[in-house]
Amino acid sequence: MGVLDIFNKEKYNLPKEKVNISESNTLFGQTQLGNNVIYSGNNGNGTVNQQLLYVSTSSTTAAGRPVDMSLLIRNSTVMACIGAKARAMSQLPIKVMYRQDDGTYVDALASDKSGSRNKNKARQVVDLITQPNNFQSQYEFWYQWVMWLELSGETFTLLWRKDQADPNQTPIEMYNLDSTLITTQLTAARYPSYRLSTPSYGFNKDSLLASHQVIHVSEAAWQGSGGFNKGILAAELVALDQDIDQYANFVMLNGAKPSGIFSTTAVIPDGKYKEVAARLKEAWASMVGSKPSDLSKPGQGMLLDQGMTFNPVKMLTLQDADCAKLKEQTMKRICGLFGVPPAMMGIQDQKYNNTQTLMDEFYKSTMSPMLLNIEQKLKQHLLKGYPNLSIRFDTNDFLKGAPLDQMNFASAGYTGGIMTANEAREYLGMANIEGGDVLVSSPSSAGSISPSNSGKIPSAQPEPTKAIPGSSPTDTGGGGGNQTRKMNLGK
Repeated sequence: MGVLDIFNKEKYNLPKEKVNISESNTLFGQTQLGNNVIYSGNNGNGTVNQQLLYVSTSSTTAAGRPVDMSLLIRNSTVMACIGAKARAMSQLPIKVMYRQDDGTYVDALASDKSGSRNKNKARQVVDLITQPNNFQSQYEFWYQWVMWLELSGETFTLLWRKDQADPNQTPIEMYNLDSTLITTQLTAARYPSYRLSTPSYGFNKDSLLASHQVIHVSEAAWQGSGGFNKGILAAELVALDQDIDQYANFVMLNGAKPSGIFSTTAVIPDGKYKEVAARLKEAWASMVGSKPSDLSKPGQGMLLDQGMTFNPVKMLTLQDADCAKLKEQTMKRICGLFGVPPAMMGIQDQKYNNTQTLMDEFYKSTMSPMLLNIEQKLKQHLLKGYPNLSIRFDTNDFLKGAPLDQMNFASAGYTGGIMTANEAREYLGMANIEGGDVLVSSPSSAGSISPSNSGKIPSAQPEPTKAIPGSSPTDTGGGGGNQTRKMNLGK
Protein backbone atom coordinates (compact mmCIF):
# COMPACT_ATOMS: atom_id res chain seq x y z
CA MET A 1 0.00 0.00 0.00
CA GLY A 2 3.05 2.25 0.25
CA VAL A 3 2.88 3.06 -3.43
CA LEU A 4 -0.65 4.41 -3.08
CA ASP A 5 0.26 6.68 -0.17
CA ILE A 6 1.54 9.28 -2.57
CA PHE A 7 -2.09 10.01 -3.45
CA ASN A 8 -3.05 10.63 0.18
CA LYS A 9 -2.54 14.34 0.87
CA GLU A 10 -3.67 14.07 4.48
CA LYS A 11 -0.65 11.86 5.30
CA TYR A 12 1.70 14.79 5.00
CA ASN A 13 -0.35 16.99 7.36
CA LEU A 14 -0.38 19.89 5.00
CA PRO A 15 -2.46 22.95 5.90
CA LYS A 16 -5.79 23.15 4.12
CA GLU A 17 -4.74 26.27 2.30
CA LYS A 18 -1.77 24.34 0.89
CA VAL A 19 -3.78 21.40 -0.33
CA ASN A 20 -5.01 21.59 -3.90
CA ILE A 21 -8.64 20.45 -3.84
CA SER A 22 -9.54 21.67 -7.33
CA GLU A 23 -8.53 18.43 -9.05
CA SER A 24 -11.14 17.08 -11.42
CA ASN A 25 -12.57 13.70 -10.45
CA THR A 26 -13.28 12.67 -14.00
CA LEU A 27 -11.23 9.75 -15.23
CA PHE A 28 -7.88 10.69 -16.80
CA GLY A 29 -8.91 14.31 -17.30
CA GLN A 30 -12.03 13.37 -19.27
CA THR A 31 -14.22 16.43 -19.76
CA GLN A 32 -15.68 16.41 -23.25
CA LEU A 33 -17.07 12.91 -23.74
CA GLY A 34 -18.97 10.48 -21.55
CA ASN A 35 -20.72 11.17 -18.27
CA ASN A 36 -19.66 13.70 -15.66
CA VAL A 37 -21.05 14.05 -12.16
CA ILE A 38 -22.77 17.32 -11.29
CA TYR A 39 -21.79 18.58 -7.84
CA SER A 40 -23.54 21.22 -5.79
CA GLY A 41 -22.19 22.97 -2.69
CA ASN A 42 -19.23 25.07 -1.68
CA ASN A 43 -15.51 24.44 -1.23
CA GLY A 44 -15.60 21.25 -3.26
CA ASN A 45 -17.50 19.44 -0.49
CA GLY A 46 -20.86 19.41 -2.19
CA THR A 47 -23.23 16.53 -2.63
CA VAL A 48 -23.92 14.65 -5.82
CA ASN A 49 -26.91 15.92 -7.72
CA GLN A 50 -29.71 13.65 -8.86
CA GLN A 51 -28.60 13.69 -12.47
CA LEU A 52 -25.44 13.24 -14.49
CA LEU A 53 -24.14 15.54 -17.16
CA TYR A 54 -23.85 13.35 -20.23
CA VAL A 55 -22.12 15.48 -22.84
CA SER A 56 -22.12 13.09 -25.76
CA THR A 57 -25.82 12.21 -25.92
CA SER A 58 -26.95 15.32 -27.75
CA SER A 59 -25.77 17.66 -30.44
CA THR A 60 -27.25 20.31 -32.71
CA THR A 61 -26.67 20.75 -36.42
CA ALA A 62 -25.80 24.05 -38.04
CA ALA A 63 -29.37 24.16 -39.33
CA GLY A 64 -30.72 23.90 -35.78
CA ARG A 65 -31.92 20.29 -35.65
CA PRO A 66 -31.15 18.53 -32.34
CA VAL A 67 -29.59 15.09 -32.66
CA ASP A 68 -29.82 12.87 -29.61
CA MET A 69 -30.36 9.22 -28.69
CA SER A 70 -34.06 9.39 -29.51
CA LEU A 71 -33.29 10.59 -33.03
CA LEU A 72 -30.72 7.84 -33.55
CA ILE A 73 -33.16 5.07 -32.65
CA ARG A 74 -35.75 6.57 -35.01
CA ASN A 75 -33.38 6.70 -37.98
CA SER A 76 -33.86 3.65 -40.18
CA THR A 77 -30.35 3.71 -41.67
CA VAL A 78 -28.63 3.93 -38.29
CA MET A 79 -30.75 1.17 -36.79
CA ALA A 80 -30.28 -1.06 -39.84
CA CYS A 81 -26.49 -0.79 -39.52
CA ILE A 82 -26.53 -1.39 -35.77
CA GLY A 83 -28.96 -4.27 -36.19
CA ALA A 84 -26.67 -5.97 -38.71
CA LYS A 85 -23.75 -5.81 -36.28
CA ALA A 86 -25.88 -6.85 -33.31
CA ARG A 87 -27.27 -9.90 -35.12
CA ALA A 88 -23.84 -10.90 -36.35
CA MET A 89 -22.32 -10.83 -32.87
CA SER A 90 -25.18 -12.19 -30.77
CA GLN A 91 -25.44 -15.44 -32.73
CA LEU A 92 -21.73 -16.31 -32.53
CA PRO A 93 -20.70 -19.31 -30.41
CA ILE A 94 -18.46 -18.34 -27.48
CA LYS A 95 -15.66 -20.57 -26.22
CA VAL A 96 -12.96 -20.43 -23.56
CA MET A 97 -9.65 -21.29 -25.18
CA TYR A 98 -6.46 -22.63 -23.59
CA ARG A 99 -3.06 -21.51 -24.90
CA GLN A 100 -0.60 -24.37 -25.11
CA ASP A 101 3.18 -24.12 -24.74
CA ASP A 102 3.65 -23.99 -28.52
CA GLY A 103 1.35 -20.97 -28.79
CA THR A 104 -1.62 -22.79 -30.30
CA TYR A 105 -5.10 -22.58 -28.82
CA VAL A 106 -7.45 -25.44 -27.98
CA ASP A 107 -10.90 -25.57 -26.44
CA ALA A 108 -10.32 -25.48 -22.68
CA LEU A 109 -13.33 -27.72 -21.99
CA ALA A 110 -12.65 -30.28 -24.73
CA SER A 111 -8.87 -30.62 -24.44
CA ASP A 112 -7.23 -32.81 -21.79
CA LYS A 113 -4.19 -30.51 -21.76
CA SER A 114 -5.85 -27.58 -20.01
CA GLY A 115 -5.88 -29.15 -16.54
CA SER A 116 -8.66 -29.45 -13.98
CA ARG A 117 -8.17 -25.94 -12.53
CA ASN A 118 -8.48 -24.28 -15.91
CA LYS A 119 -11.39 -26.54 -16.86
CA ASN A 120 -13.36 -25.58 -13.75
CA LYS A 121 -12.82 -21.87 -14.39
CA ALA A 122 -13.65 -22.22 -18.07
CA ARG A 123 -16.86 -24.08 -17.26
CA GLN A 124 -17.99 -21.32 -14.87
CA VAL A 125 -17.25 -18.59 -17.41
CA VAL A 126 -19.00 -20.43 -20.25
CA ASP A 127 -22.07 -20.92 -18.05
CA LEU A 128 -22.11 -17.17 -17.28
CA ILE A 129 -21.78 -16.12 -20.91
CA THR A 130 -24.34 -18.58 -22.28
CA GLN A 131 -26.86 -17.77 -19.51
CA PRO A 132 -26.11 -14.16 -18.47
CA ASN A 133 -29.13 -13.76 -16.18
CA ASN A 134 -32.62 -15.03 -15.52
CA PHE A 135 -34.25 -12.54 -17.89
CA GLN A 136 -32.20 -12.70 -21.07
CA SER A 137 -30.86 -15.38 -23.33
CA GLN A 138 -27.33 -15.21 -24.70
CA TYR A 139 -28.67 -13.77 -27.96
CA GLU A 140 -30.75 -11.07 -26.24
CA PHE A 141 -27.96 -10.05 -23.88
CA TRP A 142 -25.31 -9.54 -26.56
CA TYR A 143 -27.79 -7.89 -28.94
CA GLN A 144 -28.57 -5.35 -26.23
CA TRP A 145 -24.85 -4.96 -25.49
CA VAL A 146 -24.09 -4.03 -29.11
CA MET A 147 -27.03 -1.61 -29.18
CA TRP A 148 -25.65 0.33 -26.20
CA LEU A 149 -22.13 0.25 -27.61
CA GLU A 150 -23.15 1.62 -31.00
CA LEU A 151 -25.72 4.15 -29.80
CA SER A 152 -23.87 5.65 -26.84
CA GLY A 153 -20.28 4.76 -27.67
CA GLU A 154 -19.78 2.75 -24.46
CA THR A 155 -21.32 -0.04 -22.42
CA PHE A 156 -21.43 -0.78 -18.70
CA THR A 157 -22.00 -4.42 -17.75
CA LEU A 158 -22.76 -5.13 -14.09
CA LEU A 159 -21.20 -8.31 -12.68
CA TRP A 160 -23.13 -9.93 -9.84
CA ARG A 161 -21.15 -12.19 -7.51
CA LYS A 162 -22.15 -14.16 -4.46
CA ASP A 163 -19.65 -12.04 -2.54
CA GLN A 164 -19.64 -8.64 -4.16
CA ALA A 165 -16.42 -7.66 -2.40
CA ASP A 166 -14.42 -10.58 -3.80
CA PRO A 167 -13.05 -9.78 -7.29
CA ASN A 168 -11.65 -13.30 -7.72
CA GLN A 169 -15.06 -14.97 -7.66
CA THR A 170 -16.62 -15.87 -10.98
CA PRO A 171 -19.82 -13.81 -11.40
CA ILE A 172 -23.07 -15.75 -11.40
CA GLU A 173 -25.03 -13.13 -13.37
CA MET A 174 -24.39 -10.04 -15.47
CA TYR A 175 -26.63 -7.22 -16.65
CA ASN A 176 -26.32 -4.34 -19.11
CA LEU A 177 -26.71 -0.97 -17.41
CA ASP A 178 -28.16 2.16 -19.00
CA SER A 179 -25.10 3.93 -20.42
CA THR A 180 -26.71 7.35 -20.02
CA LEU A 181 -27.26 6.94 -16.27
CA ILE A 182 -23.78 5.98 -15.11
CA THR A 183 -20.45 7.76 -14.95
CA THR A 184 -16.85 6.86 -14.16
CA GLN A 185 -14.89 8.39 -11.30
CA LEU A 186 -11.46 7.84 -9.83
CA THR A 187 -10.94 6.62 -6.30
CA ALA A 188 -8.11 7.89 -4.10
CA ALA A 189 -6.06 4.88 -5.24
CA ARG A 190 -6.63 5.83 -8.90
CA TYR A 191 -8.93 2.91 -9.55
CA PRO A 192 -12.11 3.54 -11.55
CA SER A 193 -15.41 3.53 -9.73
CA TYR A 194 -18.88 3.89 -11.17
CA ARG A 195 -21.75 6.02 -9.91
CA LEU A 196 -25.41 5.66 -10.90
CA SER A 197 -27.76 8.61 -11.16
CA THR A 198 -30.87 6.53 -10.44
CA PRO A 199 -31.34 3.25 -8.53
CA SER A 200 -30.65 0.18 -10.66
CA TYR A 201 -30.36 -3.49 -9.66
CA GLY A 202 -30.28 -2.56 -5.98
CA PHE A 203 -27.62 0.14 -6.35
CA ASN A 204 -28.09 3.93 -6.19
CA LYS A 205 -26.11 7.13 -6.53
CA ASP A 206 -24.75 6.83 -3.00
CA SER A 207 -23.37 3.31 -3.57
CA LEU A 208 -20.30 3.42 -5.78
CA LEU A 209 -19.65 0.34 -7.88
CA ALA A 210 -16.07 -0.89 -7.70
CA SER A 211 -13.90 -1.49 -10.76
CA HIS A 212 -14.33 -5.28 -10.50
CA GLN A 213 -18.12 -4.96 -10.50
CA VAL A 214 -18.46 -3.25 -13.90
CA ILE A 215 -17.08 -4.09 -17.35
CA HIS A 216 -16.72 -0.75 -19.08
CA VAL A 217 -16.13 -0.97 -22.84
CA SER A 218 -15.62 2.04 -25.13
CA GLU A 219 -16.34 1.59 -28.82
CA ALA A 220 -13.94 4.30 -29.98
CA ALA A 221 -11.90 5.34 -26.97
CA TRP A 222 -10.43 8.81 -27.42
CA GLN A 223 -9.40 10.22 -24.06
CA GLY A 224 -10.54 9.58 -20.55
CA SER A 225 -13.36 7.19 -19.83
CA GLY A 226 -15.66 8.03 -22.73
CA GLY A 227 -15.81 6.80 -26.29
CA PHE A 228 -16.87 8.51 -29.46
CA ASN A 229 -20.56 8.25 -30.21
CA LYS A 230 -20.51 7.97 -34.00
CA GLY A 231 -24.13 8.98 -34.46
CA ILE A 232 -23.80 12.11 -32.33
CA LEU A 233 -20.47 13.21 -33.76
CA ALA A 234 -21.88 12.75 -37.27
CA ALA A 235 -24.87 14.88 -36.34
CA GLU A 236 -25.04 16.67 -39.68
CA LEU A 237 -25.07 13.41 -41.64
CA VAL A 238 -27.64 11.64 -39.47
CA ALA A 239 -29.87 14.73 -39.34
CA LEU A 240 -29.74 15.06 -43.13
CA ASP A 241 -30.83 11.45 -43.56
CA GLN A 242 -33.69 11.97 -41.11
CA ASP A 243 -34.76 15.27 -42.71
CA ILE A 244 -34.94 13.67 -46.14
CA ASP A 245 -37.25 10.99 -44.75
CA GLN A 246 -39.38 13.64 -43.08
CA TYR A 247 -39.49 15.72 -46.24
CA ALA A 248 -40.54 12.68 -48.27
CA ASN A 249 -43.39 12.01 -45.86
CA PHE A 250 -44.65 15.56 -46.14
CA VAL A 251 -44.44 15.38 -49.92
CA MET A 252 -46.34 12.11 -50.13
CA LEU A 253 -48.93 13.21 -47.59
CA ASN A 254 -49.61 16.70 -48.88
CA GLY A 255 -48.36 16.71 -52.45
CA ALA A 256 -50.13 13.66 -53.82
CA LYS A 257 -53.56 15.33 -54.10
CA PRO A 258 -54.61 16.87 -57.45
CA SER A 259 -54.30 20.64 -57.36
CA GLY A 260 -54.19 23.54 -59.74
CA ILE A 261 -54.91 27.23 -60.33
CA PHE A 262 -57.96 28.79 -62.02
CA SER A 263 -57.02 31.93 -63.94
CA THR A 264 -58.65 34.41 -66.31
CA THR A 265 -57.70 37.62 -68.07
CA ALA A 266 -61.18 39.09 -67.69
CA VAL A 267 -62.08 41.60 -65.00
CA ILE A 268 -64.63 40.07 -62.62
CA PRO A 269 -66.64 42.35 -60.30
CA ASP A 270 -66.32 41.67 -56.62
CA GLY A 271 -69.86 40.37 -56.25
CA LYS A 272 -69.52 38.13 -59.28
CA TYR A 273 -66.09 36.92 -58.11
CA LYS A 274 -67.49 35.59 -54.85
CA GLU A 275 -70.28 33.81 -56.71
CA VAL A 276 -67.88 32.19 -59.21
CA ALA A 277 -65.41 31.23 -56.47
CA ALA A 278 -68.14 29.56 -54.39
CA ARG A 279 -69.42 27.62 -57.39
CA LEU A 280 -65.95 26.46 -58.45
CA LYS A 281 -65.13 25.44 -54.90
CA GLU A 282 -68.26 23.34 -54.63
CA ALA A 283 -67.75 21.77 -58.08
CA TRP A 284 -64.09 20.96 -57.31
CA ALA A 285 -64.96 19.38 -53.97
CA SER A 286 -67.67 17.29 -55.60
CA MET A 287 -65.30 16.09 -58.30
CA VAL A 288 -62.21 15.18 -56.21
CA GLY A 289 -63.49 15.07 -52.65
CA SER A 290 -63.78 11.83 -50.71
CA LYS A 291 -67.33 12.69 -49.56
CA PRO A 292 -69.09 14.53 -52.42
CA SER A 293 -72.39 16.24 -51.72
CA ASP A 294 -73.83 15.07 -55.03
CA LEU A 295 -73.04 11.41 -55.82
CA SER A 296 -73.82 11.98 -59.51
CA LYS A 297 -71.02 14.52 -60.01
CA PRO A 298 -67.74 12.73 -59.13
CA GLY A 299 -65.77 11.99 -62.25
CA GLN A 300 -67.60 14.54 -64.38
CA GLY A 301 -66.01 17.62 -65.92
CA MET A 302 -66.30 21.20 -64.79
CA LEU A 303 -67.90 24.02 -66.77
CA LEU A 304 -65.69 27.11 -66.67
CA ASP A 305 -66.95 30.57 -67.56
CA GLN A 306 -65.60 34.11 -67.56
CA GLY A 307 -62.77 32.97 -69.88
CA MET A 308 -61.19 30.88 -67.14
CA THR A 309 -58.50 28.25 -67.68
CA PHE A 310 -57.22 25.57 -65.33
CA ASN A 311 -53.45 25.26 -64.90
CA PRO A 312 -52.54 22.06 -63.04
CA VAL A 313 -49.77 22.23 -60.48
CA LYS A 314 -47.26 19.43 -60.96
CA MET A 315 -46.93 17.20 -57.92
CA LEU A 316 -43.67 17.69 -56.08
CA THR A 317 -41.62 14.50 -55.99
CA LEU A 318 -38.28 13.51 -54.55
CA GLN A 319 -36.91 13.22 -58.05
CA ASP A 320 -37.92 16.79 -58.79
CA ALA A 321 -35.96 18.01 -55.79
CA ASP A 322 -33.09 15.62 -56.60
CA CYS A 323 -33.42 14.19 -53.10
CA ALA A 324 -33.52 10.56 -54.18
CA LYS A 325 -29.83 10.57 -55.10
CA LEU A 326 -28.95 12.58 -52.01
CA LYS A 327 -30.80 10.07 -49.84
CA GLU A 328 -28.87 7.17 -51.33
CA GLN A 329 -25.54 8.93 -50.86
CA THR A 330 -26.42 9.80 -47.27
CA MET A 331 -27.36 6.22 -46.46
CA LYS A 332 -24.09 4.95 -47.95
CA ARG A 333 -22.10 7.42 -45.88
CA ILE A 334 -23.86 6.30 -42.70
CA CYS A 335 -23.13 2.68 -43.61
CA GLY A 336 -19.48 3.62 -44.02
CA LEU A 337 -19.58 5.37 -40.64
CA PHE A 338 -20.74 2.15 -38.92
CA GLY A 339 -18.58 -0.11 -41.09
CA VAL A 340 -21.46 -1.97 -42.74
CA PRO A 341 -21.38 -2.68 -46.51
CA PRO A 342 -24.29 -0.84 -48.19
CA ALA A 343 -25.17 -4.01 -50.11
CA MET A 344 -26.06 -5.69 -46.80
CA MET A 345 -28.67 -2.99 -46.26
CA GLY A 346 -30.15 -3.42 -49.74
CA ILE A 347 -29.01 0.07 -50.71
CA GLN A 348 -27.14 -0.97 -53.84
CA ASP A 349 -27.37 -3.98 -56.11
CA GLN A 350 -24.89 -6.79 -55.85
CA LYS A 351 -24.26 -10.14 -57.44
CA TYR A 352 -24.83 -13.27 -55.41
CA ASN A 353 -21.46 -14.74 -56.40
CA ASN A 354 -19.64 -12.19 -54.23
CA THR A 355 -21.87 -12.47 -51.18
CA GLN A 356 -19.35 -14.56 -49.27
CA THR A 357 -16.55 -12.12 -50.08
CA LEU A 358 -18.72 -9.32 -48.74
CA MET A 359 -19.34 -11.25 -45.52
CA ASP A 360 -15.62 -11.96 -45.19
CA GLU A 361 -14.77 -8.28 -45.36
CA PHE A 362 -17.59 -7.39 -42.96
CA TYR A 363 -16.33 -9.79 -40.31
CA LYS A 364 -12.65 -9.00 -40.84
CA SER A 365 -12.81 -5.21 -40.99
CA THR A 366 -15.85 -4.42 -38.83
CA MET A 367 -16.75 -7.28 -36.50
CA SER A 368 -13.24 -8.49 -35.71
CA PRO A 369 -12.11 -5.26 -33.94
CA MET A 370 -15.32 -5.18 -31.90
CA LEU A 371 -14.96 -8.84 -30.91
CA LEU A 372 -11.31 -8.35 -29.99
CA ASN A 373 -12.26 -5.43 -27.75
CA ILE A 374 -14.85 -7.35 -25.75
CA GLU A 375 -12.70 -10.50 -25.65
CA GLN A 376 -9.89 -8.58 -23.99
CA LYS A 377 -12.29 -6.96 -21.51
CA LEU A 378 -13.89 -10.29 -20.63
CA LYS A 379 -10.47 -11.85 -20.04
CA GLN A 380 -9.47 -8.91 -17.85
CA HIS A 381 -12.54 -9.25 -15.62
CA LEU A 382 -13.46 -12.93 -15.73
CA LEU A 383 -10.13 -14.73 -16.14
CA LYS A 384 -7.87 -12.85 -13.75
CA GLY A 385 -5.22 -15.25 -12.48
CA TYR A 386 -5.63 -17.58 -15.48
CA PRO A 387 -3.07 -16.28 -18.01
CA ASN A 388 -3.45 -19.22 -20.39
CA LEU A 389 -7.23 -18.89 -20.72
CA SER A 390 -8.96 -16.50 -23.10
CA ILE A 391 -12.46 -16.00 -24.49
CA ARG A 392 -13.17 -16.29 -28.20
CA PHE A 393 -16.21 -15.52 -30.33
CA ASP A 394 -16.12 -18.22 -33.00
CA THR A 395 -16.66 -16.79 -36.50
CA ASN A 396 -15.52 -19.85 -38.44
CA ASP A 397 -19.01 -21.02 -39.31
CA PHE A 398 -19.83 -17.65 -40.90
CA LEU A 399 -16.71 -17.62 -43.06
CA LYS A 400 -16.92 -21.11 -44.50
CA GLY A 401 -19.02 -20.32 -47.54
CA ALA A 402 -21.66 -22.47 -49.23
CA PRO A 403 -21.82 -26.23 -48.42
CA LEU A 404 -20.36 -27.23 -51.80
CA ASP A 405 -17.47 -24.82 -51.34
CA GLN A 406 -16.83 -26.22 -47.88
CA MET A 407 -16.70 -29.70 -49.36
CA ASN A 408 -14.21 -28.60 -52.01
CA PHE A 409 -12.02 -26.93 -49.40
CA ALA A 410 -12.06 -29.98 -47.10
CA SER A 411 -11.40 -32.35 -50.00
CA ALA A 412 -8.47 -30.26 -51.27
CA GLY A 413 -6.97 -30.02 -47.79
CA TYR A 414 -7.27 -33.76 -47.19
CA THR A 415 -5.85 -34.97 -50.48
CA GLY A 416 -3.11 -32.33 -50.31
CA GLY A 417 -1.86 -33.67 -46.98
CA ILE A 418 -2.78 -30.50 -45.12
CA MET A 419 -5.73 -31.90 -43.17
CA THR A 420 -6.50 -35.36 -41.85
CA ALA A 421 -9.81 -37.00 -42.65
CA ASN A 422 -11.09 -36.25 -39.15
CA GLU A 423 -9.98 -32.61 -39.34
CA ALA A 424 -11.84 -32.29 -42.63
CA ARG A 425 -14.91 -33.93 -41.11
CA GLU A 426 -14.77 -31.61 -38.08
CA TYR A 427 -14.62 -28.65 -40.46
CA LEU A 428 -17.82 -29.95 -42.08
CA GLY A 429 -19.45 -30.56 -38.69
CA MET A 430 -19.30 -34.36 -38.94
CA ALA A 431 -18.23 -36.96 -36.38
CA ASN A 432 -14.73 -38.45 -36.40
CA ILE A 433 -14.06 -41.88 -37.86
CA GLU A 434 -11.63 -44.56 -36.80
CA GLY A 435 -8.27 -44.31 -38.56
CA GLY A 436 -8.96 -40.76 -39.79
CA ASP A 437 -6.14 -39.03 -37.92
CA VAL A 438 -3.35 -39.73 -40.47
CA LEU A 439 -2.27 -37.40 -43.26
CA VAL A 440 -2.55 -39.21 -46.58
CA SER A 441 0.66 -37.73 -47.97
CA SER A 442 2.80 -38.10 -44.84
CA PRO A 443 5.59 -40.75 -44.82
CA SER A 444 3.98 -42.57 -41.90
CA SER A 445 0.85 -43.17 -43.90
CA ALA A 446 2.59 -45.17 -46.60
CA GLY A 447 1.46 -48.76 -46.29
CA SER A 448 -1.19 -47.99 -43.69
CA ILE A 449 -4.72 -49.06 -44.32
CA SER A 450 -7.66 -46.90 -43.30
CA PRO A 451 -11.35 -46.95 -44.17
CA SER A 452 -10.71 -44.28 -46.78
CA ASN A 453 -7.91 -46.14 -48.60
CA SER A 454 -8.54 -49.81 -47.95
CA GLY A 455 -7.33 -52.01 -50.77
CA LYS A 456 -4.51 -49.70 -51.84
CA ILE A 457 -1.41 -48.07 -50.44
CA PRO A 458 -1.60 -44.27 -50.32
CA SER A 459 0.95 -42.60 -52.51
CA ALA A 460 3.14 -39.75 -51.40
CA GLN A 461 1.62 -37.58 -54.12
CA PRO A 462 -2.19 -37.84 -54.17
CA GLU A 463 -4.26 -37.52 -57.26
CA PRO A 464 -5.37 -34.03 -58.26
CA THR A 465 -8.44 -32.77 -56.47
CA LYS A 466 -11.50 -32.43 -58.63
CA ALA A 467 -14.13 -29.85 -57.80
CA ILE A 468 -17.62 -31.09 -57.09
CA PRO A 469 -19.89 -30.44 -60.09
CA GLY A 470 -22.20 -27.50 -59.58
CA SER A 471 -19.96 -25.62 -57.17
CA SER A 472 -18.52 -22.20 -57.87
CA PRO A 473 -14.72 -21.96 -58.26
CA THR A 474 -14.73 -18.36 -57.04
CA ASP A 475 -17.08 -18.43 -54.04
CA THR A 476 -15.00 -20.45 -51.63
CA GLY A 477 -15.55 -18.70 -48.34
CA GLY A 478 -11.98 -17.51 -48.25
CA GLY A 479 -12.30 -14.27 -50.14
CA GLY A 480 -12.67 -15.74 -53.63
CA GLY A 481 -10.34 -17.73 -55.83
CA ASN A 482 -9.93 -21.42 -56.45
CA GLN A 483 -8.61 -23.17 -53.33
CA THR A 484 -6.99 -25.91 -55.41
CA ARG A 485 -4.80 -23.39 -57.20
CA LYS A 486 -4.10 -21.57 -53.96
CA MET A 487 -2.55 -24.70 -52.46
CA ASN A 488 -0.70 -25.55 -55.70
CA LEU A 489 -2.66 -28.74 -56.10
CA GLY A 490 -3.79 -30.42 -59.27
CA LYS A 491 -0.65 -29.54 -61.23
